[in-house]
Amino acid sequence: MRGWTGAAVAVVMLVCAWFVSGATPDGERRLEDPFIVPAAVSTSVEGRNLGIEVTSLVLADRVSTGGWWAEGTFLIVELDAWAVRTESPAALSVANLVIGDDTYSASERPGDYDDDASLAGRGLFLEHPLAGAIVFELPADVATAHGTLRLALSGEVADSVIVVPVDFAGLEHRAEQALPDVAWANP
Repeated sequence: MRGWTGAAVAVVMLVCAWFVSGATPDGERRLEDPFIVPAAVSTSVEGRNLGIEVTSLVLADRVSTGGWWAEGTFLIVELDAWAVRTESPAALSVANLVIGDDTYSASERPGDYDDDASLAGRGLFLEHPLAGAIVFELPADVATAHGTLRLALSGEVADSVIVVPVDFAGLEHRAEQALPDVAWANP
């Protein structure tokens, strides 16, 4: 009798474990999910080692910097960024804009023509924010969309990701926007 009771308890435990594993979404992959830090324009937020304040979001038909210019549909994100705990490693390496099923990375073109034109990939410093911009080249029909700006130090695995909602219909639209040079932010 004792053998049957032990076997029955073991079967019940296995069935329960099967139900628990089935009810747990994505199993151990969830351990690698980023820590989402919600943010809004003109609000300072800090993740594990990244501090951000998005100061403005502007749509423009033309951007320019240091003798370079380009035409199209651009989202210019002006922001202050700083390291929170350590300067090594601390760089704004991930700057993505998610619109529906599409993900856009920050444009490298402004920084290729003018080193001071983009904060994308820039090293950050403790307690001394850098002010500047990142630029996204977008399709022309984006003006009616909603999106999410995602900023992080490195890949979005097990780190903090600062998330800013973007309502394109509510943004100021300019014919031309000169990009600010990267500089120390005002305290």
